[in-house]
Amino acid sequence: MKRWEDICARCGLCCHEKILAPDFLLIDDTKPCEYLDRATNTCTIYRDRLRKNSHCRKVTPFLAAFGHSLPPTCAYIAFMRRHHLRPVKEREFVISTID
Repeated sequence: MKRWEDICARCGLCCHEKILAPDFLLIDDTKPCEYLDRATNTCTIYRDRLRKNSHCRKVTPFLAAFGHSLPPTCAYIAFMRRHHLRPVKEREFVISTID
């Protein structure tokens, strides 16, 4: 198997402000993390992100399997589904691009 972090497709959606409700996940495309390079969708402080940014959460296999803060289009979520390791109910997913 690949290294866990190599599964990431670099969509950058996990690095945007989110609203998590019981039935949906809203990702605000107008409010990315200050450390997200929008051209490459990569973190400019990746190695130190968990220490320097209190809002950053490490995407672990546990989060991908049981968390609700990643969009269904996330490569980690797709990986978990392919291996039948995602038991949680999917939520409606919306990306907001309105300022």
